[in-house]
Amino acid sequence: MQTVWACMPHSPNDVFIARLQSSQPAPIDNQQKIFDLQFSNPRFVFRTLKMWFFYTTPEHWQSDFEFKDIEPNELIIGLAYVASGNEPANYKVVSLATLSCKDHKLILSKPLVPFLAWNRVEGRCGHDSRYKVGILDGFIDEDQAYYLQQLQAKYPTCNKLNAAFPSNANKSVSEQYESQPQTSFWGKLKLWFGHWI
Repeated sequence: MQTVWACMPHSPNDVFIARLQSSQPAPIDNQQKIFDLQFSNPRFVFRTLKMWFFYTTPEHWQSDFEFKDIEPNELIIGLAYVASGNEPANYKVVSLATLSCKDHKLILSKPLVPFLAWNRVEGRCGHDSRYKVGILDGFIDEDQAYYLQQLQAKYPTCNKLNAAFPSNANKSVSEQYESQPQTSFWGKLKLWFGHWI
């Protein structure tokens, strides 16, 4: 168990689905490159009601990588976590993969960026490029096939998937955010329950 804690691989609570709207360099003073990301309709798809009380709603998304190969408004599945306990609404995105649907089957691309994953076969973290994992394949308990099956049950048709994560292809990013009114706490609570019911 000590090895697991030293590794700290991602958990299903880190998995979100959204549509990537933009990736812009963040204005920072040091040499490290950071990118501000904007998503539409982001949702952490494996979080339970209990987990909802432990996590804040993301307000700011950042990444160490620019996701050049993803078109604006493309549907993605990614891994993100709260980067700092002092800023619980700031999430760091560690990797993304595209998510598509064909003939009512969900299809995941390979992750665009390698990430820290748990190698269940060897019982250790996989750090090097030889250890290839899918975006849902690096968790301790189950593999990608299991989690993909869970997603398929949640979104059994392409129409259900697209209805849950609608495309804003005809609107600019500024129009999308201007058209969304500020939601009260109770409104957010109602929306959140609506996603699970």
